[in-house]
Amino acid sequence: MTLLKYFSYGIVVSAIFALLKAGYFKMNNFGDYFYYDKLGQLLEIHTTYFAMYVIIALLYFVSFISRNTFKKRLIYGLCIVLLLFFLYLLSVRISILSLMVSGLILIYGNRKAINPKTVFLLVVGALLTMLFYFTPNFQKRFNAKTPEGIAISDVDARTRHWISALEVIGQHNLFFGAGTGDGHALLYDQYLENGFETGYIYQYNAHNQFLETTLYYGLLGLVFLITIILSILKKCYCLKNYLGGAIILTQVVFMITESTLESHSGIVLFAFFTAMLASRTISGNEKLIDLSY
Repeated sequence: MTLLKYFSYGIVVSAIFALLKAGYFKMNNFGDYFYYDKLGQLLEIHTTYFAMYVIIALLYFVSFISRNTFKKRLIYGLCIVLLLFFLYLLSVRISILSLMVSGLILIYGNRKAINPKTVFLLVVGALLTMLFYFTPNFQKRFNAKTPEGIAISDVDARTRHWISALEVIGQHNLFFGAGTGDGHALLYDQYLENGFETGYIYQYNAHNQFLETTLYYGLLGLVFLITIILSILKKCYCLKNYLGGAIILTQVVFMITESTLESHSGIVLFAFFTAMLASRTISGNEKLIDLSY
Protein backbone atom coordinates (compact mmCIF):
# COMPACT_ATOMS: atom_id res chain seq x y z
CA MET A 1 0.00 0.00 0.00
CA THR A 2 2.78 2.42 0.92
CA LEU A 3 4.61 1.73 -2.33
CA LEU A 4 1.43 2.25 -4.35
CA LYS A 5 0.84 5.58 -2.59
CA TYR A 6 4.38 6.78 -3.32
CA PHE A 7 4.08 5.53 -6.90
CA SER A 8 0.87 7.55 -7.38
CA TYR A 9 2.29 10.73 -5.88
CA GLY A 10 5.43 10.20 -7.98
CA ILE A 11 3.30 10.21 -11.13
CA VAL A 12 1.66 13.46 -10.03
CA VAL A 13 5.04 15.09 -9.41
CA SER A 14 6.34 13.85 -12.79
CA ALA A 15 3.29 15.29 -14.54
CA ILE A 16 3.73 18.66 -12.82
CA PHE A 17 7.42 18.84 -13.79
CA ALA A 18 6.56 17.94 -17.40
CA LEU A 19 3.93 20.70 -17.53
CA LEU A 20 6.37 23.23 -16.05
CA LYS A 21 9.03 22.29 -18.59
CA ALA A 22 6.52 22.48 -21.43
CA GLY A 23 5.40 25.89 -20.20
CA TYR A 24 9.01 27.12 -20.02
CA PHE A 25 9.71 25.96 -23.58
CA LYS A 26 6.50 27.58 -24.80
CA MET A 27 7.28 30.94 -23.19
CA ASN A 28 10.79 30.94 -24.65
CA ASN A 29 9.61 29.95 -28.15
CA PHE A 30 11.35 26.56 -28.06
CA GLY A 31 8.26 24.80 -29.39
CA ASP A 32 4.94 23.39 -28.22
CA TYR A 33 5.51 20.37 -25.96
CA PHE A 34 2.00 20.16 -24.57
CA TYR A 35 0.93 17.33 -26.84
CA TYR A 36 1.42 13.57 -27.32
CA ASP A 37 4.91 12.64 -28.61
CA LYS A 38 6.42 16.02 -27.69
CA LEU A 39 5.19 15.60 -24.12
CA GLY A 40 6.73 12.13 -24.10
CA GLN A 41 10.12 13.67 -24.87
CA LEU A 42 9.90 15.74 -21.68
CA LEU A 43 8.87 12.67 -19.67
CA GLU A 44 11.67 10.61 -21.28
CA ILE A 45 9.24 7.71 -21.59
CA HIS A 46 6.79 6.65 -24.29
CA THR A 47 3.43 8.34 -23.76
CA THR A 48 1.59 4.98 -23.84
CA TYR A 49 3.46 3.68 -20.82
CA PHE A 50 3.08 6.92 -18.88
CA ALA A 51 -0.65 6.90 -19.65
CA MET A 52 -0.79 3.45 -18.06
CA TYR A 53 1.00 4.80 -15.00
CA VAL A 54 -1.42 7.74 -14.83
CA ILE A 55 -4.46 5.44 -14.84
CA ILE A 56 -3.04 3.33 -12.00
CA ALA A 57 -2.43 6.50 -9.99
CA LEU A 58 -5.99 7.63 -10.75
CA LEU A 59 -7.34 4.31 -9.48
CA TYR A 60 -5.48 4.79 -6.21
CA PHE A 61 -6.74 8.34 -5.60
CA VAL A 62 -10.32 7.51 -6.61
CA SER A 63 -10.38 4.45 -4.35
CA PHE A 64 -9.40 6.37 -1.22
CA ILE A 65 -10.81 9.86 -1.79
CA SER A 66 -13.90 9.12 0.32
CA ARG A 67 -12.02 7.37 3.12
CA ASN A 68 -9.89 10.24 4.38
CA THR A 69 -10.12 13.60 6.10
CA PHE A 70 -11.40 16.68 4.26
CA LYS A 71 -7.83 17.93 3.71
CA LYS A 72 -6.76 14.66 2.11
CA ARG A 73 -9.95 14.48 0.04
CA LEU A 74 -9.13 17.92 -1.32
CA ILE A 75 -5.57 16.86 -2.17
CA TYR A 76 -6.77 13.64 -3.79
CA GLY A 77 -9.40 15.55 -5.76
CA LEU A 78 -6.81 17.98 -7.11
CA CYS A 79 -4.56 15.04 -8.05
CA ILE A 80 -7.44 13.39 -9.91
CA VAL A 81 -8.23 16.55 -11.89
CA LEU A 82 -4.56 17.07 -12.76
CA LEU A 83 -4.08 13.47 -13.89
CA LEU A 84 -7.25 13.49 -16.01
CA PHE A 85 -6.06 16.68 -17.72
CA PHE A 86 -2.61 15.18 -18.24
CA LEU A 87 -4.16 12.00 -19.67
CA TYR A 88 -5.97 14.19 -22.19
CA LEU A 89 -2.68 15.82 -23.20
CA LEU A 90 -1.03 12.42 -23.61
CA SER A 91 -3.77 11.52 -26.13
CA VAL A 92 -3.33 7.75 -25.87
CA ARG A 93 -6.50 6.21 -27.30
CA ILE A 94 -6.31 2.86 -25.51
CA SER A 95 -6.23 4.77 -22.20
CA ILE A 96 -9.92 5.63 -22.64
CA LEU A 97 -10.92 1.98 -22.84
CA SER A 98 -8.58 1.08 -19.99
CA LEU A 99 -9.97 3.83 -17.78
CA MET A 100 -13.55 2.71 -18.41
CA VAL A 101 -12.80 -0.98 -17.76
CA SER A 102 -10.87 -0.34 -14.55
CA GLY A 103 -13.50 2.18 -13.46
CA LEU A 104 -16.25 -0.42 -13.84
CA ILE A 105 -14.26 -2.78 -11.62
CA LEU A 106 -14.09 -0.17 -8.86
CA ILE A 107 -17.80 0.60 -9.26
CA TYR A 108 -18.63 -3.09 -8.95
CA GLY A 109 -16.47 -3.37 -5.83
CA ASN A 110 -18.25 -0.42 -4.21
CA ARG A 111 -21.73 -1.05 -5.66
CA LYS A 112 -23.41 -1.30 -2.24
CA ALA A 113 -22.24 2.18 -1.24
CA ILE A 114 -23.19 3.92 -4.51
CA ASN A 115 -26.35 6.06 -4.44
CA PRO A 116 -28.41 7.28 -7.46
CA LYS A 117 -26.66 10.67 -7.46
CA THR A 118 -23.28 8.98 -7.69
CA VAL A 119 -24.53 6.73 -10.50
CA PHE A 120 -25.63 9.82 -12.46
CA LEU A 121 -22.24 11.48 -12.00
CA LEU A 122 -20.47 8.29 -13.06
CA VAL A 123 -22.58 7.99 -16.21
CA VAL A 124 -21.91 11.63 -17.13
CA GLY A 125 -18.22 11.11 -16.46
CA ALA A 126 -18.16 8.00 -18.66
CA LEU A 127 -19.87 9.85 -21.52
CA LEU A 128 -17.42 12.75 -21.26
CA THR A 129 -14.55 10.29 -21.28
CA MET A 130 -15.89 8.70 -24.46
CA LEU A 131 -16.19 12.14 -26.07
CA PHE A 132 -12.46 12.66 -25.53
CA TYR A 133 -11.91 10.27 -28.40
CA PHE A 134 -13.44 12.78 -30.83
CA THR A 135 -11.44 15.78 -29.63
CA PRO A 136 -8.70 17.23 -31.88
CA ASN A 137 -5.88 15.90 -29.68
CA PHE A 138 -7.02 12.31 -30.16
CA GLN A 139 -7.94 12.67 -33.83
CA LYS A 140 -4.82 14.45 -35.06
CA ARG A 141 -2.31 12.43 -33.01
CA PHE A 142 0.73 10.98 -34.74
CA ASN A 143 0.06 8.37 -37.39
CA ALA A 144 2.64 6.13 -39.00
CA LYS A 145 3.96 7.06 -42.43
CA THR A 146 5.44 5.10 -45.27
CA PRO A 147 9.04 5.84 -46.33
CA GLU A 148 7.50 7.95 -49.11
CA GLY A 149 5.71 10.12 -46.51
CA ILE A 150 2.22 8.70 -47.07
CA ALA A 151 0.21 8.68 -43.85
CA ILE A 152 -1.10 5.37 -42.50
CA SER A 153 -4.06 5.43 -40.12
CA ASP A 154 -3.55 4.14 -36.60
CA VAL A 155 -6.03 1.30 -37.18
CA ASP A 156 -4.42 0.34 -40.49
CA ALA A 157 -0.95 0.31 -38.91
CA ARG A 158 -2.12 -1.90 -36.03
CA THR A 159 -3.83 -4.27 -38.47
CA ARG A 160 -0.63 -4.66 -40.44
CA HIS A 161 1.29 -5.43 -37.25
CA TRP A 162 -1.16 -8.10 -36.16
CA ILE A 163 -1.63 -9.77 -39.55
CA SER A 164 2.13 -10.05 -40.04
CA ALA A 165 2.57 -11.51 -36.54
CA LEU A 166 -0.21 -14.06 -37.08
CA GLU A 167 1.33 -15.14 -40.38
CA VAL A 168 4.73 -15.71 -38.78
CA ILE A 169 3.12 -17.63 -35.91
CA GLY A 170 1.26 -19.88 -38.34
CA GLN A 171 4.33 -20.57 -40.46
CA HIS A 172 6.71 -21.54 -37.66
CA ASN A 173 6.74 -23.51 -34.41
CA LEU A 174 3.20 -22.93 -33.15
CA PHE A 175 3.65 -24.67 -29.79
CA PHE A 176 7.11 -23.43 -28.76
CA GLY A 177 7.51 -20.29 -30.85
CA ALA A 178 10.33 -18.98 -32.99
CA GLY A 179 12.39 -17.61 -30.09
CA THR A 180 13.17 -13.99 -29.23
CA GLY A 181 15.97 -13.70 -31.78
CA ASP A 182 14.47 -15.45 -34.79
CA GLY A 183 11.01 -14.18 -33.90
CA HIS A 184 12.09 -10.56 -34.30
CA ALA A 185 13.87 -11.20 -37.59
CA LEU A 186 10.99 -13.21 -39.04
CA LEU A 187 8.48 -10.53 -38.09
CA TYR A 188 10.51 -7.79 -39.76
CA ASP A 189 10.85 -9.87 -42.93
CA GLN A 190 7.10 -10.48 -42.91
CA TYR A 191 6.50 -6.73 -42.66
CA LEU A 192 8.56 -6.27 -45.82
CA GLU A 193 6.79 -9.11 -47.61
CA ASN A 194 3.42 -7.58 -46.75
CA GLY A 195 4.48 -4.17 -48.01
CA PHE A 196 4.66 -2.63 -44.54
CA GLU A 197 8.02 -0.95 -45.14
CA THR A 198 7.68 1.37 -42.16
CA GLY A 199 7.50 -1.61 -39.79
CA TYR A 200 10.53 -3.20 -41.47
CA ILE A 201 12.68 -0.06 -41.43
CA TYR A 202 11.91 0.93 -37.85
CA GLN A 203 11.70 -2.70 -36.67
CA TYR A 204 8.36 -2.40 -34.93
CA ASN A 205 7.18 -5.12 -32.58
CA ALA A 206 3.78 -6.79 -32.94
CA HIS A 207 2.01 -4.10 -30.87
CA ASN A 208 0.03 -6.76 -29.04
CA GLN A 209 1.57 -8.56 -26.07
CA PHE A 210 -0.42 -11.75 -26.56
CA LEU A 211 0.69 -12.06 -30.19
CA GLU A 212 4.23 -11.11 -29.21
CA THR A 213 4.38 -13.82 -26.56
CA THR A 214 2.97 -16.42 -28.96
CA LEU A 215 5.44 -15.38 -31.65
CA TYR A 216 8.45 -15.89 -29.39
CA TYR A 217 7.31 -18.65 -27.02
CA GLY A 218 4.43 -20.31 -28.87
CA LEU A 219 1.10 -21.37 -27.42
CA LEU A 220 2.94 -22.66 -24.37
CA GLY A 221 4.15 -19.16 -23.55
CA LEU A 222 0.74 -17.65 -24.25
CA VAL A 223 -0.98 -20.11 -21.90
CA PHE A 224 1.62 -19.33 -19.24
CA LEU A 225 1.03 -15.57 -19.54
CA ILE A 226 -2.76 -15.93 -19.45
CA THR A 227 -2.50 -18.28 -16.47
CA ILE A 228 -0.52 -15.67 -14.52
CA ILE A 229 -3.10 -12.99 -15.29
CA LEU A 230 -6.13 -15.14 -14.50
CA SER A 231 -4.63 -16.48 -11.27
CA ILE A 232 -3.97 -12.94 -10.02
CA LEU A 233 -7.46 -11.78 -11.02
CA LYS A 234 -8.99 -14.80 -9.29
CA LYS A 235 -7.07 -14.06 -6.11
CA CYS A 236 -8.12 -10.42 -6.19
CA TYR A 237 -11.76 -11.44 -6.64
CA CYS A 238 -11.66 -13.98 -3.81
CA LEU A 239 -10.08 -11.43 -1.47
CA LYS A 240 -12.41 -8.66 -2.74
CA ASN A 241 -9.34 -6.68 -3.68
CA TYR A 242 -11.02 -4.75 -6.49
CA LEU A 243 -8.33 -2.08 -6.71
CA GLY A 244 -5.72 -4.76 -7.30
CA GLY A 245 -7.90 -6.37 -9.98
CA ALA A 246 -8.44 -2.99 -11.66
CA ILE A 247 -4.67 -2.38 -11.76
CA ILE A 248 -4.02 -5.72 -13.44
CA LEU A 249 -6.87 -5.25 -15.92
CA THR A 250 -5.48 -1.82 -16.78
CA GLN A 251 -2.26 -3.47 -17.90
CA VAL A 252 -4.15 -6.21 -19.76
CA VAL A 253 -6.10 -3.63 -21.78
CA PHE A 254 -2.87 -1.90 -22.78
CA MET A 255 -1.51 -5.28 -23.87
CA ILE A 256 -4.14 -5.32 -26.63
CA THR A 257 -2.44 -2.58 -28.63
CA GLU A 258 1.07 -2.56 -27.14
CA SER A 259 3.73 -5.17 -26.48
CA THR A 260 4.15 -3.87 -22.94
CA LEU A 261 6.47 -6.67 -21.80
CA GLU A 262 8.99 -5.80 -24.52
CA SER A 263 10.01 -2.64 -22.67
CA HIS A 264 11.57 -2.05 -19.25
CA SER A 265 8.78 0.44 -18.55
CA GLY A 266 6.16 -2.31 -18.88
CA ILE A 267 8.07 -5.31 -17.54
CA VAL A 268 8.91 -3.72 -14.19
CA LEU A 269 5.34 -2.53 -13.66
CA PHE A 270 3.81 -5.91 -14.48
CA ALA A 271 6.36 -7.87 -12.45
CA PHE A 272 5.96 -5.57 -9.45
CA PHE A 273 2.17 -5.68 -9.26
CA THR A 274 1.80 -9.38 -10.04
CA ALA A 275 4.38 -10.22 -7.38
CA MET A 276 2.74 -7.85 -4.89
CA LEU A 277 -0.77 -9.14 -5.51
CA ALA A 278 0.35 -12.78 -5.43
CA SER A 279 1.97 -12.33 -1.99
CA ARG A 280 -0.25 -12.41 1.06
CA THR A 281 2.22 -10.84 3.46
CA ILE A 282 5.39 -8.81 3.60
CA SER A 283 6.46 -10.24 6.92
CA GLY A 284 4.48 -11.85 9.67
CA ASN A 285 0.88 -10.69 9.57
CA GLU A 286 1.48 -7.43 7.68
CA LYS A 287 -0.78 -7.55 4.64
CA LEU A 288 0.64 -6.54 1.29
CA ILE A 289 -2.33 -6.91 -1.01
CA ASP A 290 -5.16 -5.50 1.08
CA LEU A 291 -5.76 -2.55 -1.22
CA SER A 292 -9.49 -2.48 -0.74
CA TYR A 293 -9.83 -1.08 2.75
